[in-house]
Amino acid sequence: MSTAPLLSMDETLERMSGDRELLGNLFQLFLDDAPKKLSNIELYAEQGDFYQIERSAHSLKGASATVGATLLCELAAELERAAKAGAPLTELRRELAHVCDQTLAAMREFRA
Repeated sequence: MSTAPLLSMDETLERMSGDRELLGNLFQLFLDDAPKKLSNIELYAEQGDFYQIERSAHSLKGASATVGATLLCELAAELERAAKAGAPLTELRRELAHVCDQTLAAMREFRA
């Protein structure tokens, strides 16, 4: 298991010039979008579409990196690589969903 934090708040705030409101707005966009990306990954997994899983994981990886969701970004990258290799994904998808839930909760707390 990685030692990466759920959210790299200091680094992300620095990239936002310390603008907490901007970061909160980005978190809200992520809160709205990430569950859709996870749903797509699950749908494509049911269909056995590794290419679309790879693409969805890539998209989640990029969005996670933008908002400083470090651990989620790492797991999305791992899922992207596994899907590209056609490797088993069940446990990795489960872990990704769990970390995503934790990340979204931390973002909601920040916005509160």
